[in-house]
Amino acid sequence: MGLANLNIDALRDKVTQAYNADDPILQRFREYARRLSANIRRLRKHSVNAVSFVSADGGDNRLTFNPAVIELVRVVDSRGVECALDAIGSHGGMQELRQRAQPGNPKSVAPLERLCASLGTPIEDLSYLLRGIDDPVKSTGAIRTYRDIVEWAVLHDLVCNPNVQWGSDTIIVRDGLLRSKSFKREIFPRVDQLIRSGVTRHLERNVVVSVVGVAKQSAVLSRLAVALEIEGTFHRSFPCFVEIPSDIEAECYNFDRTWLTTYETSNIEPGEEHRYQSMGKLYLVKFGDRPLDPVWPVDIASWQVDTVERVLGQLTEDAQQGFPIPDYPMCIQRAHDFAKITGFEIEVLQDILLQGMTQNLTPEQTDRLLRLKYLGQTLAALRYKEA
Repeated sequence: MGLANLNIDALRDKVTQAYNADDPILQRFREYARRLSANIRRLRKHSVNAVSFVSADGGDNRLTFNPAVIELVRVVDSRGVECALDAIGSHGGMQELRQRAQPGNPKSVAPLERLCASLGTPIEDLSYLLRGIDDPVKSTGAIRTYRDIVEWAVLHDLVCNPNVQWGSDTIIVRDGLLRSKSFKREIFPRVDQLIRSGVTRHLERNVVVSVVGVAKQSAVLSRLAVALEIEGTFHRSFPCFVEIPSDIEAECYNFDRTWLTTYETSNIEPGEEHRYQSMGKLYLVKFGDRPLDPVWPVDIASWQVDTVERVLGQLTEDAQQGFPIPDYPMCIQRAHDFAKITGFEIEVLQDILLQGMTQNLTPEQTDRLLRLKYLGQTLAALRYKEA
């Protein structure tokens, strides 16, 4: 149906009537924006060593030659150091996954092995979602969970590995908020405590290590965006930030509060263990010094909120150098550039996959496979090239 066939006047009336039902929600969120505006705080830059780590995007790093599907898991930090590398078949199953954390196994992923050893927990007990690796319907989600757990293992490694010694004050930036649904609720608090202990050990050497999570979007920012813009909350000619109160944050989510609860905010009875899936306190931050610069959601480690102005000031120093995304942490962008795998590199890896598939085939069968891959794809491309 084209625009010319629409009854614009009738449709305008219906849209307006439908919006009127949601207007009280916008008014409530505008009130939230005014509350936040009253608590905006100015940021001043501080120099620091900023290090980030990024996992190569899963959807762009999949090797497929049906029925073989290989998922690449690669995490690189902003110094260009490859922190973790793995290739796992989507139908490998739990037995294949277990090998990633077994000491001495050639398939072991070092940061994951060290995390499981520190926790005293086998990989299959880290998450309920990993159990879907044996179910073809759920295996894609299980591998996505595995990728997230490897990223957390790298964070743990950067903070807790005794062979990693930071020579000066350092801010370690996670690409994403400091919370995760990948771990079980009883496992995440133990990961949190390991990272806290690692930070304390650096502090004993007079080196301050701060842990931060920065996301490009979040439910809080999405829900508040219109109200913030109408009220001009961040329209300031200087870098600034505001803490998100717990009631406003809770209003923006529609799922289990373990995503919002940290060690500091979990209420338990004596003798019970803490169960939560967050180690961050949420802030909205504008790193730029112009009124219309972008605003980002940032998690500060919940035990470091008393240093929030210094930590965000350090992040501001890094973010104002951001390119090509302006006023977004440069360390994350640099890590992403190192981590991404280009189309040409994927083609090379596809050829490696093909070599693996042909190693037990006869020369005649190998020729058939090569013809299917190259001649078949070329003919398909030529057919639609001029379409």
